[in-house]
Amino acid sequence: MTASEARCEPGAPATRLRAYTATVVLVLGALAAVAAVAATAARGVVQPSYALVFGAVIAVGETARVTLPGNRQTAPLGAAGALAYALLPDVHGTVSRHGVLQVVAVVGVALLAGTLPHVVRGRAPEPAYVARRLLAAGFAATLFRPLYAGGGLDPVMARGWAYGTFLVLVVLLTSLCDAVVAAMARVERPFRAALLAELRALCAGLSPAERFGPDGEDTGRAGGLTGIGTAVGASGMLIALSAGALGLWTVPVFCLPSLLVLLSFRRYAATRLVHRQTVDALSRLPEAAGCGSPGHAARVGDLAHAVGVDLGLGEVELRELRYAAKMHDIGQLALAEPVPGGITLELPEAEQRRIARLGAEVIRESGVLDRVAGIVAAQADPYRDGRGGPPPPLAGRIIKVVNAYDDLITLTEDPRSRREVFARLRADAAGAYDPRVVEALAQVLERSG
Repeated sequence: MTASEARCEPGAPATRLRAYTATVVLVLGALAAVAAVAATAARGVVQPSYALVFGAVIAVGETARVTLPGNRQTAPLGAAGALAYALLPDVHGTVSRHGVLQVVAVVGVALLAGTLPHVVRGRAPEPAYVARRLLAAGFAATLFRPLYAGGGLDPVMARGWAYGTFLVLVVLLTSLCDAVVAAMARVERPFRAALLAELRALCAGLSPAERFGPDGEDTGRAGGLTGIGTAVGASGMLIALSAGALGLWTVPVFCLPSLLVLLSFRRYAATRLVHRQTVDALSRLPEAAGCGSPGHAARVGDLAHAVGVDLGLGEVELRELRYAAKMHDIGQLALAEPVPGGITLELPEAEQRRIARLGAEVIRESGVLDRVAGIVAAQADPYRDGRGGPPPPLAGRIIKVVNAYDDLITLTEDPRSRREVFARLRADAAGAYDPRVVEALAQVLERSG
């Protein structure tokens, strides 16, 4: 067995360790919840009016929770309320005395209250989501509450700019902690790829070095769910500071920014739903017209997505990759003579490119999938064309390899011939196919058995 094959083996140590990381998150969240509720019940709730107001904000935010593409659950108002309670200083001259465990307990009870409507409708949140929320609130409170209660922040709070800098640092560290925990919970992808995706979701964009690859080509990468961490963090600090200066009555007023963020998320989710429905409808057309083998588009879409995950693509890139992979054969609808079985692998390169560009033109007619159309147009281009030009976008290279693999498996009609199929793909690597993509596909298939 080669070193590469050993790394791909399902029982490899890294794979086994990755399977337990989500369990670690759940256990830590459960321990934090039990300890916090038990300690708070034994000591009693300190300043119950504060706990009630912020608990209500968190519960309302959780009730309005939305699920975004990529199965990312988010409740910006609830997250901002939890952060504000953790960072709450004095309230209009009255010092806040609640500790770390009470913060976790209040957040946990409010999460439970806000989750009940979703449970009734059959949309209970994933346990990892609840654990993440508890751990993030506990982490922020651990950074702030002991220092505040012990007077360690008095010199800092006397200087407005220093206190503001400290709060920003706490929010940034909390966001990083939450990103690490989220990456641990997303065991369907390698940890590094999952962590990069979570960090992109907190960022407002990418640097030019990330936007353009080493060869100068546009990678097509974008900044995930732009600014989520910034919006939630700023709202949490604003709510905490306003309550400290003016009183608890300001909490509902300063929740408005988070409500606006929630509205934008709902619009985002609705737009993505329309896109997905458009893609599903278009991807079924070639098979319905007899221009493709049954299940080919779905298989290519799933495999391409898995390879993209292995290569570290972010959620926006993965979504566009899946869309393009599912619709990669739509150009065959414009042909006068259908390709036998829909298998384009044996066609001349020029004809493959023509079909790809015809498909891209059809997709552009939707008016909302121009980037996907660009990927489809490039999916027939070779990795190296012999003229020294830059390679096509990574998404196009992934589709080219995965499509060729599925076509070859279909032609052989023998799933056991995978070794021969990969021998052919590797023989053409560095020419027609990207070697890195070929090996990533091999690893994905090895893990899936």
